[in-house]
Amino acid sequence: FVFYIKEDFVMNLLNEDNVVHVFLNKLGDIVIANLLFILCSIPVITIGPALTALYHCMMRTVKGNNNGTTRTFFRAFKENFKQSLIVWLLILVAGIILVLNLRFLLHANGSAANMLFYLTIGVLTLLVIFSLYIFPVIATFANSLGALCRNAFLLAFMHFPTTVAMAVITIFPLYM
Repeated sequence: FVFYIKEDFVMNLLNEDNVVHVFLNKLGDIVIANLLFILCSIPVITIGPALTALYHCMMRTVKGNNNGTTRTFFRAFKENFKQSLIVWLLILVAGIILVLNLRFLLHANGSAANMLFYLTIGVLTLLVIFSLYIFPVIATFANSLGALCRNAFLLAFMHFPTTVAMAVITIFPLYM
């Protein structure tokens, strides 16, 4: 059997604007960005800047103006390092304090301990909600740290159903 392949079909497969080619390029960018995130997150202290750089890189990929995933990732890592490191360290310290407080209050007796237990759970929930939004906000906007934190809370509560869905999607695999 001899198969005749149309010349246009072959040329379309080799075209860089082909849907398959574009999809595979974006998929490769996602894989590279995630590997860079894992590499830069090995020291736990740099998880915040790495997460910010990952969000920045993914937003650029989605918009279609990503000029090299590695270059974009490390440029965003460097540009947002200070702000995202400060935010990450504050989140980390607050989270550790709240979890230790929960462990202490879990074994305490009395109505005051129960009230403080639920109050701590509420504050921890607010911290998780804040953590979901602050790094994408830092990656997207250039502003003071206070304004970025305010905007993260505003976005979280303006889109509350989306925030709940994001929290469930994020926390459920960690819980499992």
